[in-house]
Amino acid sequence: MQTLPVILAGGIGERFWPLSRSNSPKQLHAIASERSMLEETLFRMRACCPNSAAPLIITGAAIAGKIADALGAVDTYARIINGRPYDATGMSALMTMDTDADIIAEPQGKNTAPAIALAAAFIKARYDDAVMVVASADHAISPDDAFERAINQAVNVAVKHNGLVVFGIKPERPETGYGYIEIGESLAADADANGCAAFKVKRFVEKPNADNAAAFMKSGGFLWNSGIFVWKASAILNAFKELMPILHDLALDAANQGFTPDAVSEFYSACPKESIDYGIMEKASNVSVVCGEFSWDDLGSWESMGRILGSNDAGTTVDGTIVYESDCRDSLIINKSKLALAAVGLRNVAIIAVNDAILAIDRSRLPELKKHLAEIKADGKFPADLF
Repeated sequence: MQTLPVILAGGIGERFWPLSRSNSPKQLHAIASERSMLEETLFRMRACCPNSAAPLIITGAAIAGKIADALGAVDTYARIINGRPYDATGMSALMTMDTDADIIAEPQGKNTAPAIALAAAFIKARYDDAVMVVASADHAISPDDAFERAINQAVNVAVKHNGLVVFGIKPERPETGYGYIEIGESLAADADANGCAAFKVKRFVEKPNADNAAAFMKSGGFLWNSGIFVWKASAILNAFKELMPILHDLALDAANQGFTPDAVSEFYSACPKESIDYGIMEKASNVSVVCGEFSWDDLGSWESMGRILGSNDAGTTVDGTIVYESDCRDSLIINKSKLALAAVGLRNVAIIAVNDAILAIDRSRLPELKKHLAEIKADGKFPADLF
């Protein structure tokens, strides 16, 4: 049975403004390494799925062409299997040429459940059945060999139990921005020699408050929900049939029509907007968790750069080739521009510089950046292409 990477690469990534914007979202940028987020994810997933068919990338129709171009720049040919390609004339899914990557171009974002349902229907139609490894393009994971061991374990559990598997990460801090998984019965018989433990999932917990997050971490019975999933295409389709039957039927209708642009547009017009966590994972009965023995971080905002890049003795993170920093404390200084950036005596400030914009903000307000960005847009002084 083939193992097929499915990469979720939609969204704008507004919390990485001014670098990330609607026509150039964060997954196309090298934020925490020398390669873009999408390239990092693609290389990692391919290495972990050596018997894989072409990876499937799901993104917005507005940037599908740019993603195809970006992959072409790293010698990966990408085929847009639906949506509107470069000349906006449409393209059928029934092309026979081999590809290094396929792209589902979403005409509108409807969260992760519709994207995964459509991906599962496409994979089932094209390959009869395959194991799907579903991950977002904005995760920082290391080392790759530990991730590969966890993938192998998760595939074994998914195939053996014909169920749904999620990766859980041992908490490193009482994080309130992540969901949690309470582990249940140990699947000791499925434990592998590499130490990747597996458990039944007792329950999923939404983002907790600070007290509960600290209690979860202290108990040892909770893991972070990584949002990385492994299952057979048939298994997740059966879960959709049971728990989200309308979405299941819409996905099969698109498959029966050959995933043409019109079929995909009809699917996204009619499908509900829902996350895979709420629509399926929190309600399904046959769910297991594999405890990943790798470092994981959700690159959701500039604040995550401090965790990825580290900080100096004064708690300040500095990144960029033309940066001078002196006597700054608890600050974030990121220079992605060709400008020279000098920062002196800052306290709890984030400064982000790109070629055509600079953001200076109290670091405590970074979680509210989307709200502030809406206010900046409404002010009308900045050109629309900055957003």
